[in-house]
Amino acid sequence: MSVWTQDNGMYINVVKTKEVLIHLSNKTDVNSVPNIEINGQKVERVSTFKLLGVIFSSNLSWDEHVSYMLNKTAKRIYCIRLLVRARVRECDIIEVYCSVIRSILEYACPVWHPGLTKSQSDDLERVQKRCLKLVFPSVSYKEALSASGLDLLAARRENITKKLFNKIKDENHVLHELLPKRVTTSSMHMRNSYPYHVSITKVTRYGRAFIPYCISKRY
Repeated sequence: MSVWTQDNGMYINVVKTKEVLIHLSNKTDVNSVPNIEINGQKVERVSTFKLLGVIFSSNLSWDEHVSYMLNKTAKRIYCIRLLVRARVRECDIIEVYCSVIRSILEYACPVWHPGLTKSQSDDLERVQKRCLKLVFPSVSYKEALSASGLDLLAARRENITKKLFNKIKDENHVLHELLPKRVTTSSMHMRNSYPYHVSITKVTRYGRAFIPYCISKRY
């Protein structure tokens, strides 16, 4: 949404404003929901939008964002091939990979990592596997990871997510108030002493959001 002030008033640029309907079921008839209108103009309705480099979809899946990352990194793998052909040192190629490719695959990962499907996670892992195969063509992926000093992308995302959640657990963190605290009683068993609690719901996507996911893992 684009806004600006003029004569002490605030106006909305309808052309640059988009509307997204969040719905989790394919059975939802979005056409039956009237468009938002501003000054007689209908706001364009879209199924995806990019916010700070992360693509959100109306069904709260990460298909579009994963595709976006894969397409973006595919254009950069060629530079790894060129560095290999130029006989650049392996350690330097790995540095380039981490800077220009892995950084894309991990950007804002605490937001979307908990909601990835196994297939999506495997697709992202294949990018690193392909790059390491260029650098270490005669060894397995496991051996290439050891030789390069890299970890599985899934393991790194999990660790980054865990570290962020542990920072939020600090009472001085700006997001600390978002954590749902468990109501404790003197009769509670010690195994239930974990301070946070999320309600059990029938909506699986809720449990795959950042905070519920980390609480379920008891990070």
